[in-house]
Amino acid sequence: MTRRNWRRTSFKRPDGTAGVARNDWTLSDDAGRALARIYRYLYGANAGRWFWMVLIAPDGTPFNAGSGFAATEAEAREICEAMIPPGVQERGSCCDEGGEPGVE
Repeated sequence: MTRRNWRRTSFKRPDGTAGVARNDWTLSDDAGRALARIYRYLYGANAGRWFWMVLIAPDGTPFNAGSGFAATEAEAREICEAMIPPGVQERGSCCDEGGEPGVE
């Protein structure tokens, strides 16, 4: 079974410190590149619903492959994971070509 790398979305504050967003998750491939993101809307007509976006095309290239709303976090994750092309999450870093880990 494929390991899914869902992590809370991090950000940099104006003072330079790092923070972690609540109700905001990013799915990354094994090299750390973002494949999808989900977050919960807090206000407006979609308050309480989860917005999802897939950041990878069916051929594995960076692209906005789709976005929408889901009723639950689990549903949003499921939609994103289903849209990720097979083998994309497992694609390696530059190490697959003989480079050093984390160096592109």
